[in-house]
Amino acid sequence: MTEKKDECGVKYTLDVLEDRWQPRIIFWLGFRPFAIEELHQLLPELTDVALNEEITSLQNLRIVNPVVDEENKYSLTDDGNDLRNMVLTMSVWGRQQMDDSANRVSTQIVEPEKDASMSELIEFNEKLNEYM
Repeated sequence: MTEKKDECGVKYTLDVLEDRWQPRIIFWLGFRPFAIEELHQLLPELTDVALNEEITSLQNLRIVNPVVDEENKYSLTDDGNDLRNMVLTMSVWGRQQMDDSANRVSTQIVEPEKDASMSELIEFNEKLNEYM
């Protein structure tokens, strides 16, 4: 992924986002910092090994901070937060286009509160799946 240096910026970005899990990890780590165990609860389909590989890949791309905080939680870099904002915008735009094409009215997605419980965040995943 993202190996060719002569590609354009859009291609590079799309290479990062074409991974099934990276947009979701970017979403959650931009929402608030999470420990690896919490991320695993939010992304239960990923094995521990796969989740660690995804985090390492995002760290190598300077999207996720290379060190965890004092509470052993991961977070996004400033560039990662910029990417998250683009991912959210693209996700909403894409969902609206899909709904328009199917003659459906788009529902508004609202992020949970920052202090939401893990069970509320896990429940929010159902809505998030419509967008990412």
